[in-house]
Formats: sequence, structure tokens, C-alpha cells
Amino acid sequence: MPCPHRVCIFRFSALLHPFRELLVVCLVLGALGGARAAGDPTPSGAQSPTASIDAGRQPLWSFAWLSDMHLGTATPEFIAQALHHVDTLKPHFVLITGDNNFLEAAPADPKKPESLGLRRQRFLKQFLQEHLKTPYVLIPGNNWPEDFDQVFGAKQYSFDCGGLHFLVVDADRAYRDAPRHNIEGFTSSTSRPGTGFGATWTAAGGSPWWLAIHEPVCPLTFLDARPLRDLLDRYPNALVVLQGHLHVDLEFHRNGTTYLVAPALGKTPSPGMKLVNVYPDCLVVRTIPYKKSDGRFEMTDRRQTIEIPKSLRGGLAKPSGAGFVKANYDCVPPHPFVEDPELAKRSRIGEFMRNAADFLLPSK
Repeated sequence: MPCPHRVCIFRFSALLHPFRELLVVCLVLGALGGARAAGDPTPSGAQSPTASIDAGRQPLWSFAWLSDMHLGTATPEFIAQALHHVDTLKPHFVLITGDNNFLEAAPADPKKPESLGLRRQRFLKQFLQEHLKTPYVLIPGNNWPEDFDQVFGAKQYSFDCGGLHFLVVDADRAYRDAPRHNIEGFTSSTSRPGTGFGATWTAAGGSPWWLAIHEPVCPLTFLDARPLRDLLDRYPNALVVLQGHLHVDLEFHRNGTTYLVAPALGKTPSPGMKLVNVYPDCLVVRTIPYKKSDGRFEMTDRRQTIEIPKSLRGGLAKPSGAGFVKANYDCVPPHPFVEDPELAKRSRIGEFMRNAADFLLPSK
């Protein structure tokens, strides 16, 4: 069926940082008079045509997903309210996809100076302990990632839960240059096929798996998004990629993989979060915006439905045991965030512009 024109509006402020994120105001992503070529990233903000697939059904299990808390810009009281609402949903765990906090804790010992990054991570951990009863899975994001490894441990790891395989990753290198804001990438060995990410995906076997990352892979928004996206294209069981950073609720499709971007919880006029319900044959993602008129979070009727191929359904089940367990856990050992000026050289030779051109003018 011919696709209509689709226009996706990104933040206008992105134009101020042409080497930070995909800098486009309007992306026309439809085809004139014909279907799009396979593999083209296709956006969708509408409710799925199978929106009632979960009517009258109880999910096997669920997990909550929130991103971009920006604790400090958003008040601690508001974020605490959001976390308390997460607890009322009774998910198995909550996934937090970065840009978390810039408030700092007091020094543990006034006689022993601590880095600002360490104090911020300690504040975040204490805040989550006080206001969130649900177990959480966390990555740092591109803002305030310093010393995450010292407080939370690994930021690149994988685990199994309820028949799904999760790969949770974040960039571990950056060049912080004011004219270009932040330029992020991965240590090279982590993204090669057969090693790092590729090795854990191969080990996942026939399970459907999810990638959670802060900066989007689709659309391409950081230097190493392209090789990571190309690696995703190699694995047919790559079902969903959960992304943050853009502060806008978006959905894209490429080569059988659904790419979701979460609404921001903080630093946005429209705060919100998601709840992912896992069924024997599909995943249904519910949207929970903050209703300012009532001062509370309220789930909408919107559903984003992702069918699970029959070949990948065999292991889906309610997680066993009373608590959250990261089964078959594996990780890249915790390591500090690295300042890497070489990334600036890559940006100068136009990798960001090639990424943007790839999205705007996909090859046929």
C-alpha cells in the first residue's frame, strides 16, 4: 500500500548543535506513490493497528521504562512522584536510559576531596534508594556520566529475564568541546562483530532481545551509531531498541527492528514514561504522561504493539522467583569514561553529515 508523506518534527534547539544529534527540523520520510524500500527507517507516532490485541488479556510480566530525568532541572519532588507512580504499576523492574542527575551529595569525608562526578552518582544512588522500591537497570547517558562505574558498576552489560535478552549499553568515550557540545563513541573493541556486543548477541541464541541505549541508533545521533546500527541489522532476533536523549516520544522501523525513543521525564514541557507488557505473542508498550491539570501520571489508551516472531516465542514466561534476577549476566568490566580528542577529528571529516544524509536520503 502506498505510504503517505510523514513528517517528523525534532527539537528546533537541535539546530544549535549540528554535531551533537541529528539536526533536522522536518524529515520527510514517506515515499511518493509507493512503499518504502526494505530497511529504510520509517517513523510512526500513531497507535498500532493492533491496538486492542491486549484487550482482556493479562501480560506474562512487565517492566517500566523512563529516560532523561534531568534531576536538578526537574525538581527532586517531581521525580520522586514519578518513581512512586512506577512502584504502583508493580513492574518486574524499571529501565532508566540515562541523563539522570546533576545534583551532588555532600563529601563522604570532608578531609578527602571527591570528584564532582562521584558526588553526583552517590546522590543519584541514594535518591533512588529512598524513592524507588522497584529494582532498576540504569545507564548514565551523555550528560553527567563521570564516575558512574565507581558507584553503579558496568554500563555495558547483558542479561536474560522472562524469555527476553537485554543488552544495556552506553557510550564510554567523548570529546567535550563547547562549539560542538559532546561527541560520543565506543571503545572500538566493543562494537566489532564477534566481540563485545556482537559476542553477547550471538550467545543469546533464539531469544528475542532488546537493546537499551541513551543516544539513538535510529535516527543516527552520535558518531558510532552507524556501526552499531549495522551490527543490529545482522541479527534477526533484534526485536526492539529503547532509546532516550531526544526528549520526544518517537517510533521508527528498520529491517524488522522497532526503534523507540522515550519521552523525557525531566526538562520537558510534556513529561512521561512507558510501561512494557510482555505477552506470549507480542509486546505492548503503554504511554504514561504527566497530566498537569490533575498533578498526576495517567496511562493513555495509546498502544505500541510489537509482534514477536513465532520462532522466538518459546522461552517467554513469567520470571521465576520473587525478586528480579539478571540471569546469565555478562558485562564489559566497569571502566571510567574517557576523554578522547580523536573523536573530534572524526567529526571534522563529516561522519555526522553522512549519518544525517543516510537518514534523509536512504539508499534504495
